[in-house]
Amino acid sequence: MTTNDYILMCMGRVKTMLYLSLKGLTLEQICQRPSPQANPIAWIAWHMTRGFDRRISLMDGNDQTWIYEKWYEKYSLPPFPDDLGIGHTSEQVNKVIPDDVEVVMGYYESVHNRMEGYLQTENSKNYDKILVGSENSQGYELMRMVAGTMQHVGQVNYVRGLIEDRIWYIGNLKEKR
Repeated sequence: MTTNDYILMCMGRVKTMLYLSLKGLTLEQICQRPSPQANPIAWIAWHMTRGFDRRISLMDGNDQTWIYEKWYEKYSLPPFPDDLGIGHTSEQVNKVIPDDVEVVMGYYESVHNRMEGYLQTENSKNYDKILVGSENSQGYELMRMVAGTMQHVGQVNYVRGLIEDRIWYIGNLKEKR
């Protein structure tokens, strides 16, 4: 297995977990804050995807999917490429509302597909390359991409359990352990 194969496997898991965490939820549920200052699913998934999108755009040298596919319109947000949600106030968190639940997954899938394409290129294997815009190596940004998306999809999963007031586990209970 190559490094890129491993990354693709990890990111495929994130995509599956996000899909299962969102499945069957309403727009009202994904926008519900589990407590007054906690982030809702819609914001967590948006923030996760914004960071993912930024990293891929730094690697492939193109505009963010957020911009060129106009995903910001489906969230009624400005097209600011630097707004990843870091440092958002409670009021800003409340403004991250997608048109519907499918928008959350659609944006993620679009970035995921772009990542899959990029990881098939020779440039993607230059892990020591310093990326303009972050000044980090490509390998470091790939690690942050995997770790960050895993962390945030776990948060989405957890918040779903809080919203539905039940145990919520999306893992495969039939997997060999």
